[in-house]
Amino acid sequence: MVSFIRNVSFDCADPYGLARFWSEVVGHPLDPDFAAGDTEVVIEPPGGPRLYFQAVAEAKTVKNRVHVCLQPGDRDRDAEVERLHALGATTLADHRTPDGAGWVVLLDPAGNEFCLTRSAAERE
Repeated sequence: MVSFIRNVSFDCADPYGLARFWSEVVGHPLDPDFAAGDTEVVIEPPGGPRLYFQAVAEAKTVKNRVHVCLQPGDRDRDAEVERLHALGATTLADHRTPDGAGWVVLLDPAGNEFCLTRSAAERE
């Protein structure tokens, strides 16, 4: 028997607000049972691990040791970066190589790092 990933967890001050951001990122709505002010919020995308948001009192102080890496499904990397910026993400570092490969490190509204790689079409 092996283990499987149950959740990817996010500690944050505002679970509902951060879950709304990630709901737009992954294109899966929040469960209507969750509301602003809840101390826990869950998104359950089909075919992927649950995204779990929990309220914590302390602020983020250092770089995440584990993070989410995303790959655009229907657009190129740069177009997805623009979409994520419009949702509230900010760019921390762009690791583009001279041949156009590479990834970008972004911050969600709570300051959690996540990466965006090139799309499958860009990798071909």
